[in-house]
Amino acid sequence: MRRNLLLQLTIAVFLPSLGAFLLAWIGFCQFENTMEGIAGSYVQNLARGAAARLESSQWDLRTDGTWQPNQYRSRILGLGEMMSDEMAVPGMFAVFDSDGNLIYGTSDVTILSIIWNKPIAVMSPQKIRGPDGRFYTIAVYPMLQRNLFVLAAVSWDKLLGPMVSLTTFWPFIMGILGLIGIFSVYIMWQKVIMPLKDLEEEVSMLSWGEEIPLKNAPEAVTELQKLREALVVLANSAIDKVQLSRRYVNDLVKVQEEERARISREIHDGPLQDLTALIQRLRLLSLDIDSPVEREKQLKEAESAAMAGVKEMRELCNNLTPPWLDLGIVQALTELSERQSAQLNIKIHIDLQEIPDLPDDVTLAFFRVAQEAVNNSARHAEAENVSISLKNTGKMILLQIEDDGKGFEVPDNFTELRVQGHRGLSNMRERMSIVGGHFSIFSTPGKGTVIRCELPLVTVQ
Repeated sequence: MRRNLLLQLTIAVFLPSLGAFLLAWIGFCQFENTMEGIAGSYVQNLARGAAARLESSQWDLRTDGTWQPNQYRSRILGLGEMMSDEMAVPGMFAVFDSDGNLIYGTSDVTILSIIWNKPIAVMSPQKIRGPDGRFYTIAVYPMLQRNLFVLAAVSWDKLLGPMVSLTTFWPFIMGILGLIGIFSVYIMWQKVIMPLKDLEEEVSMLSWGEEIPLKNAPEAVTELQKLREALVVLANSAIDKVQLSRRYVNDLVKVQEEERARISREIHDGPLQDLTALIQRLRLLSLDIDSPVEREKQLKEAESAAMAGVKEMRELCNNLTPPWLDLGIVQALTELSERQSAQLNIKIHIDLQEIPDLPDDVTLAFFRVAQEAVNNSARHAEAENVSISLKNTGKMILLQIEDDGKGFEVPDNFTELRVQGHRGLSNMRERMSIVGGHFSIFSTPGKGTVIRCELPLVTVQ
């Protein structure tokens, strides 16, 4: 796992959310500026148009010294009607003198009077919040000839309609989207980033031979949970293989030591005793036995002891490296059945077909499997009859050993057999696996055991 993967995932999740948020904010700002520009341009035209019309109108001087437009002038009446509530043209305007007195105004003159009392820049549109809580864009134009001022205003609600609601709620929408993005990043961090980081640390520890990864990670997403479970299975499998290899080495050492002990016992109980007897006979001869008959007797006994020792040594050598293996698998199995039948006191029935010449390692594998199987049948299964068959099916060579012993419950795998101490069965399987064959065993308590060894002909041709 690369060290920067977590950083890449974090950036890949965080940057798009941040980019989308920034683009949305920029779009909102541009949209608001555009609406301000539209409202400003509109209200400037409104103020300029109203000022131009009123500038050219006829005004009458009141008794209090203020001006009033001539009510009969059609342009003044038309402008007022155009700004009325019944008309579709949004906006309003009012005329004030330099002292702030209202000279003329449309229907919404109260709002304009309140706005007029606030600081206002002349000939420049300005966005303000009115006394009713709504946004207005206003503009003031002077009527220089009469020292009057035209205040024009337009409500955003009337000019822009639903778009004003969008500008009002858009910050809240972006805030909610931002919170959703942050929450998504948090979930991604908790469900993906942190579980990956924990898994990386556990796998790193596993490479140094420490504890295997935990099987469960409830906080992780389903895919990471399955990945963790798969890694746990692989880790356990690797550990099992290492432990099996260690047990196999230990078994090899143990088998070697047992074989050495067996050979030592056979030499001690057989040839060594014969040689000891031979030495005793030779010592008796050295005592100057006067009787020729007695001397002849001692010489014959010494010769018999020597011959027995030679026979036992030859038998031991034959067991270690059977010479009849050079005669082929059929002759080797025939010789094996005769010898083991006499040694183990069981009946061995053979059914052997002629088999083409096999490589030495294949012949040895078949021979050792049959030898071990017959030994197990006699010593462990307490069988009285054993059948050995060797057949050529055209596609494979089949060796089958069957007995009428007490049988046993076969475990699901041969690792359990080795753990339970059945190293012979495990060794048979490994011998066949080495030469490219398949080993299988079938057994039921009380019904005997069947061992099958199958070797495809293509592996020996």
